[in-house]
Amino acid sequence: MRDGITLSADIYRPDATGRFPVVLARTPYNKNTERAWKYGHFFARHGYVFVWMDVRGRGDSEGEFVPYRNDARDGYDAIEWLARQPWSTGDVATWGGSYLGRIQWLTALEKPPHLKAMIVHVTPSDPYVEWPTGTPGPMHVCWNRMTDGRVLQYVDKIDWMKVYEHLPLLTMDEAAGFASRHWREDCAHPTLDEWWEPLRYQHRFHEIDLPVLHVSGWYDDEQIGTPLNFAGMVRHAPSERARRGQKLIMGPWGHRVNESRKLGEVDFGPEAVIDLDGYEVRWLDYWLKGIDNGIGEEPPVRLFIMGANRWRDEHEWPLARTKWTKFYLRSGGAGQQPLRRRGPLHRAASHG
Repeated sequence: MRDGITLSADIYRPDATGRFPVVLARTPYNKNTERAWKYGHFFARHGYVFVWMDVRGRGDSEGEFVPYRNDARDGYDAIEWLARQPWSTGDVATWGGSYLGRIQWLTALEKPPHLKAMIVHVTPSDPYVEWPTGTPGPMHVCWNRMTDGRVLQYVDKIDWMKVYEHLPLLTMDEAAGFASRHWREDCAHPTLDEWWEPLRYQHRFHEIDLPVLHVSGWYDDEQIGTPLNFAGMVRHAPSERARRGQKLIMGPWGHRVNESRKLGEVDFGPEAVIDLDGYEVRWLDYWLKGIDNGIGEEPPVRLFIMGANRWRDEHEWPLARTKWTKFYLRSGGAGQQPLRRRGPLHRAASHG
């Protein structure tokens, strides 16, 4: 990196001579995993160098991990380093979801010259879009615990429901048995001040001149971000090429996309799981290898219609034929009594 810090990456190359386009994923969840091995060999078999990199301060990479704060510059430097390698064509795409998705957007704002396309899954929105008060949701402290230190921490035996009921929010990390500077710094900024600016990207689509494949599920806890990003890029990307280069896939999935036809006890049928890996390779072939495989002429939006349990192609989002309905919420006679939940709600925080 430009400041002398060394980041560690596993590099999967095709078993052939020559130069190949590069697909880069940068993760805080440790690069040396079965999932990384699976995707590394998959992309290498299809003629891509796949690079899975530990972000700064995580896994085998040097430096201090400060969520999101260094990832834009580090992403730029990583892309430009990869473009200079003798096995690289100089064309680089980024890939990944959740934390790995948001840092793609932050990196794109740095405008690395050799970044040609992005594949982003289940990407969180800006602060104050999904956290309407600005205060991080209590489950975020679970993510801070999981990423405390250099490797993933085991959190399943912590009584998270008890932790989430702890007040004040500022010391919720203590209730979970650790001290988190990152949690406390976020809690100390309850308004949209300059502290949050390095995490924001959704007001800057006009600066991102790239084709993007957006993927999420209707039940993803970060679902808001993906359709917003697709619509924002179609509307505001600076070139016609980039505006036409947006694709959106929304399936019947949670935060882990395309892993199962079932969500809880609901079965969405045999069409729920698709060949997403194959689609991504076609998309990369079109943008990084210049292969005219027809994907550029296909409708830009694919939606899974729940209930009917089938896929449908569309030409825009939101749909032009949408009939908007206003809903007026009232207390139903409960006056000013506070809303109360019935039964516990628990989910471990999921940024990746």
